[in-house]
Amino acid sequence: MATMATDTVKQNKVALAICATLLSYSTAAADWQFTPSVSLEETYTDNVAVTDTNEISSLVSQAGLLFDSSYKSRLIDFNLKSKSVYAFYSHDHDIDNDFHEVKSDITAKLGNSGFAVIGNVSVRNQSRNAARNALADIVSADTARVENYGAGLSYNVANSEFQLTSSIIYSDIKTEDNIGEQNGFVASLNTQNGNSADHVFWNLQSNYQERKNSGRKSEQYQAELKIGWITNWHINPFIRYYDEDNSGTMANSGTNESNSYGIGVRWLINPRMFLDISYNNPIDDTVDIEGKEQKEYVDATLNWQPTSRTSLEASYSQRFFGDTYRFNLTHKNRRLTNTISYDERVLSFTRNNFAAISQGIFWCPDGNATNLESCFISGDSDIDQSGYRLVRITDYQLVEDDVLSLNKTLNWRSELSLTRTKFIFNAATTEREDLNTRIKNDSKRASFEASRRVSGRSNVKLTASYTENSFQLNTADERTDRYRQVGVGYDKSLNSNLTVKFDLRHVNRHSTDSQFNYDEGRVTLSIIKDF
Repeated sequence: MATMATDTVKQNKVALAICATLLSYSTAAADWQFTPSVSLEETYTDNVAVTDTNEISSLVSQAGLLFDSSYKSRLIDFNLKSKSVYAFYSHDHDIDNDFHEVKSDITAKLGNSGFAVIGNVSVRNQSRNAARNALADIVSADTARVENYGAGLSYNVANSEFQLTSSIIYSDIKTEDNIGEQNGFVASLNTQNGNSADHVFWNLQSNYQERKNSGRKSEQYQAELKIGWITNWHINPFIRYYDEDNSGTMANSGTNESNSYGIGVRWLINPRMFLDISYNNPIDDTVDIEGKEQKEYVDATLNWQPTSRTSLEASYSQRFFGDTYRFNLTHKNRRLTNTISYDERVLSFTRNNFAAISQGIFWCPDGNATNLESCFISGDSDIDQSGYRLVRITDYQLVEDDVLSLNKTLNWRSELSLTRTKFIFNAATTEREDLNTRIKNDSKRASFEASRRVSGRSNVKLTASYTENSFQLNTADERTDRYRQVGVGYDKSLNSNLTVKFDLRHVNRHSTDSQFNYDEGRVTLSIIKDF
């Protein structure tokens, strides 16, 4: 426990420094909240190693210390959530360990100048290898700690003449297994005309980021500028310039840049909706990722905001990899909230790069070709080989992401809040394409949660989720893992400071490589005491 206390201080040192800074400010008209808690959680799992055979049961005990704090005033907005636990595993005390989670952010305005100091800290435990077990957590003892620290300066202005948002942030990401570590800075500048513009309108969106990892460097720059003339009609002409470059000392060898200019019109369909259409021409015979000359293209953007609670933005264009799309929809009313977004981003130094590793060539029974429990090493000549066939078995290992990848992500969240009941639906899909090898991985997730307040102090919850991960699509090593999870929970507040929770959960994993199939059931009882 002494180790946990020491590590807790280390993990929270940035947050504690922020707290000290806050105390130097005047606390007049400020709202300060601080809630420490202790927790005790007991989880019984009937398959802690998540295997298909030789299942091992375990009782995992977690003793934790939690902090929940916030400070809000005219100039400062600070939030901190921290949790540190020490986990004991009844089946193997050699893996007993401490785990820490921190989520903190601060915005400190420098008077009324528009400048603000911003900072954030994030420490989380995520699956060590999503190809091995995408649902790994503290109970399964197969996680890796990821720490993200950021600090910077922002400058924002909004008036009737123009709007401007800008920031420069330095970030440092550290990981327990050294995969995905990076440091560098991100700068952004966005501006557009205000409501009082009479003759000229403009819109600039730009960002630049530089990141370093193990001697490699990634530089990414993207900017789009529109400048137009406001007429007395509903058609306003404009010129458009777009520039993008993705470079650095990466493994990618192709062209990852776009540079073009064009002319277009903005059609004011009504006061709350407009459509931008432009015809664009590439500059300097730029080639695409396939090495072909980039052609002229049409760029289109639809923007609609019928009410303050509803907004829609959809766009189509072309970049160095071909057609590109973007979509954002937000709708809120008194009970229902819907958010749908689609985006395409070029990333590097992530924890989403997996390499196929051969485990060897085995004699496996017909019809059960990927279950290692039933296979023999190919060099073993003392077995009866009738009814067997030679099979090469592979696994996936998380490796350093020193390439540029195109990530196409769709997110959908719906939340319905009734008087005593709440329904939440989440769905997401991500397609990752390695821009060097052009190999794709695909991830799909969907979850549903229904919770109901059955009394003034008690709640019940029903959850269900589905996760599907596909690796190296359309290759000889392609593999798909499917996780199905259902759970039910009950919590009761015994008094204003003491809460008891009880949860049941079952997980089924089915893989095209049957050695990774498993079923797991869990029973969890937890007690949380606030002070």
